[in-house]
Amino acid sequence: MTGAERRLWSVGIPVVVGALLLLATQNVGVAITFGLAVGALLAARCRMWALAACAAAWSAAFLAVWALPGPYDSWAGTAVLPVLAGYVTVFLVAWSVGRRVTGSSFRVVATRRPQLSWPSDRRLLTYLFVLLGIAAVTAAVRYRGVLPPLLAENPDAARQVLRQQSNIVIGLLSEAWTLGMAISLLRALSGTLRGSLVFYALAGVFTVGAALGASKNSVLVGVAPALITALSVRRPPLRMARLLPRKLLPRRLLPARFLPAKSVPKTTVVLLIGAVALGAAVYLGGQRTLAGTGTFETEFRSRYGNNALASSAGSLDLSLSSSTETFGRLWSQREHLDPAYGAYSLTFLGARVQPLVGEVDLYGVTSQLSQPYFMNTATFAAIPLLDYGPVGALFFFAALGLAVGASERWFEFSRAPAEQLGRGFIVYFALFGIYELYPLIYPTWLSLVPGLWILHRLGRPAT
Repeated sequence: MTGAERRLWSVGIPVVVGALLLLATQNVGVAITFGLAVGALLAARCRMWALAACAAAWSAAFLAVWALPGPYDSWAGTAVLPVLAGYVTVFLVAWSVGRRVTGSSFRVVATRRPQLSWPSDRRLLTYLFVLLGIAAVTAAVRYRGVLPPLLAENPDAARQVLRQQSNIVIGLLSEAWTLGMAISLLRALSGTLRGSLVFYALAGVFTVGAALGASKNSVLVGVAPALITALSVRRPPLRMARLLPRKLLPRRLLPARFLPAKSVPKTTVVLLIGAVALGAAVYLGGQRTLAGTGTFETEFRSRYGNNALASSAGSLDLSLSSSTETFGRLWSQREHLDPAYGAYSLTFLGARVQPLVGEVDLYGVTSQLSQPYFMNTATFAAIPLLDYGPVGALFFFAALGLAVGASERWFEFSRAPAEQLGRGFIVYFALFGIYELYPLIYPTWLSLVPGLWILHRLGRPAT
């Protein structure tokens, strides 16, 4: 079978199976969920792991809407599945095209994961301690007279007070916690165990600082890109210490337990850290929900009592279905919405710029649509729909997918830690699109980009 025939079969099989499944069940939700799951498997078969993960995440979201009944569900979520699936498909296909165009035009010929070439530990530690100093000073200014939400009895009330006395400069400088966390964790995971202890310690310090705001997203933005990058690069092997010198006995006479161990990949370690981080974020999210005083929290306490695990599971179900549900309600009112022509896409610039680009309130719109829980979910397709209408949103997602695919492929085989970590952030933001278009809402990347550029320019690598 030729390469063209294999590609034809890879495209034709899921389409045919999805059509047969649709005819057999007459359920669009089943067919769409199955189609995205098959697309994730095909992407994984082609070693496009980030694309596969994104498709799998959307499959899980549609599965939650279709199969898992919850208090947030309505007719709108199920009805809009085909529409949102169309936008997601355009985005994922454009991602694939962007990877292929970049791989051919820029002649990316590497076939194996690269091994990172770090600057010297002295320069890297100096940079991390500078970041730590900036983060600590910013935290002192930010939390002056206010107990950090992580330590407050009512985290939501403390976060509201912080919003009133904060500004974009303090917010951008606070991203030093995120950047330091990501760099420290990646350096620890990509080095030997003995040399990584100080970086693990620094990663813990940066994580605690990022968690002071009681926002699990602030922690995940630092942890997830580092884990994504660690899985994308080749790491030096872990070797067990020799219990006996090699020259004491001939090698063939040594018991197996005394011989040097074979290389042990760190994939298990990375996945374990990721599972712990995700589990902790979900659990802390449940704890925060139980401690809140709003309508959302009151409803959850009435449903789940004081069980943080059950509350976390309920919050996870809502998070998976909220994008589709809220977008469904927005889609049903699309004919009554005037296009904003880019104002929503520039939300990250803050309120001071709104008089120039147009005054809009993204969360004001979506929070009304997400009643009675006020999820405040800026859904994956809400911003382009509000800005450009149904047809314009297609072009928006095509351009976004091309940009994500091209940049993700361009950095895929780089040996520079800054470029690989930048790729990790791009992939994470694309995955987080299942919930909201993070870079268009929060100006996090305005701090991360110069921070990664400084890391790239630190000097001659030590290896």
